[in-house]
Amino acid sequence: MKDELKDYIQSHRNEFDDHSIDEVDRLKLWGKISEQLPETPKKVIPLWKKASFRVAAAVVLLFGCMFAYFATNQSTGEYDMVSEEFRQIDTHYKSLVENQIQLVKSSTNLSKAAQEEFLSYIDELDKEYLNLKKELKQGVNNQIIIEAIINNYRKKIQLMEDLLRRSYPTQNTLDDGELIL
Repeated sequence: MKDELKDYIQSHRNEFDDHSIDEVDRLKLWGKISEQLPETPKKVIPLWKKASFRVAAAVVLLFGCMFAYFATNQSTGEYDMVSEEFRQIDTHYKSLVENQIQLVKSSTNLSKAAQEEFLSYIDELDKEYLNLKKELKQGVNNQIIIEAIINNYRKKIQLMEDLLRRSYPTQNTLDDGELIL
């Protein structure tokens, strides 16, 4: 019997070498094994039907909405889109404008009609300032908008200074014969 097996192996040696087990053969082998295994039905538990899952989903949704709300409110704050330097410049110019407005309001050399007319011009410039602030919050061309805001402040201050300068009576201490060029 040993000789017959030995002879068979020697005569069919090439066939044994050709059928080495590779990846494809392993997959075929596993496929045959898996077909013979008994299938157990998978138990599916729909999570959305459980009350605890619904509560957890509601909490996650609530926190997500709160986060989105606070994130948008913080990003739309008056100075969030601009630097600390702009905040300082804005505060400085606001104080200068307020001081000039108080000088105009307290000036005894200006009539009430002139004060009201002038303050209406300032209100128009304030509306322009608010529109510029809205554009600044959008974050497009911040540098140009900041320069426009500063120019708006300068225009207000210059107008007030000119008005106050014209409202004070000039003192003429020169003699009639003197002429200064």
